[in-house]
Amino acid sequence: MELTLEHPYDAGLDRVIESFFCENRIHQKNEKLGCRNVRVAERQKDDSAGKLVIEREMTASAPVPGVLASFHREWNRVRQEEHWFKKDDGEWHCEFRVRIDSVPARIKGVMRLQGNGDRCINYVTLTVLCEVPFLGRKIAKFLAEDSHTKIVQEYEVIRQLL
Repeated sequence: MELTLEHPYDAGLDRVIESFFCENRIHQKNEKLGCRNVRVAERQKDDSAGKLVIEREMTASAPVPGVLASFHREWNRVRQEEHWFKKDDGEWHCEFRVRIDSVPARIKGVMRLQGNGDRCINYVTLTVLCEVPFLGRKIAKFLAEDSHTKIVQEYEVIRQLL
């Protein structure tokens, strides 16, 4: 399953990318999202690249269907790893992976943050794959829908914090 979203910001590209890497903002954002045990496992950024690894515990945004309950707990340990690269003065690219402990699925994607000193847009593409026989499509569909809800919530919180 694949999701594509656009997140416009009324803030410049440099301000938004710095906010993405600000440890204080990361903790504020996750607190507002209801996450617990948030840990910034790695955070490094220079003028041309950056890497961000965040570990946290999250709940699902909707009730977990019965057939998926054996894979999904009330609180799930999630690890998100982002690799950012500056393409030019008006654009940053990111490749990311999300791993949910004990959930047999792969979540990965790309972000393209484009803009100038006044405004920017983050173009997000997320792919969810699950190869469990018979249940793979249901698991992927649930995770894609849950991810969509969480991405929209995260976007709103980021806008508030900017």
